[in-house]
Amino acid sequence: MDVEAVQSQEGRPHNHWEHFTRDEQLGVRGVGRSMEQAFEMAALALAALVTEPQRVEAHEELEVSCHSADHDELLAEWLREVVGAMAGRRLRFQCFAVRLDGLNLFGHGFGERAGAERHGANVAVTGASFTQVSVRQGPHGVWTAEALVDF
Repeated sequence: MDVEAVQSQEGRPHNHWEHFTRDEQLGVRGVGRSMEQAFEMAALALAALVTEPQRVEAHEELEVSCHSADHDELLAEWLREVVGAMAGRRLRFQCFAVRLDGLNLFGHGFGERAGAERHGANVAVTGASFTQVSVRQGPHGVWTAEALVDF
């Protein structure tokens, strides 16, 4: 198996996020009972690379809408928006909410501005690219949304 989980939320068979490595590159993965939940969890995995979500309070809201030709590219667009908010607005996130209407995504991120005292300085975000992006439905209807991340 070419995927090694390096962090996950244990004890939850559905609706979780994790980090993994593939070909010496770090990846983020979201798993959920719906595609929307998988997108939310993938964004949370991305945010957790920078700051532990449980250390963030929800004082600000990021509102995002994007459209793409397929679900894989839609996930990449969504994650780019999250990175843009972390880099440009210095936001750190506690949670996300996503609604999909076909290939249109309407998302919200909830968090606050970065503060080194409480959030730490794990990764300085200036931007990111995503490769090997994949959105798929597996056994028992469980959705997985994942991408390799290059900061």
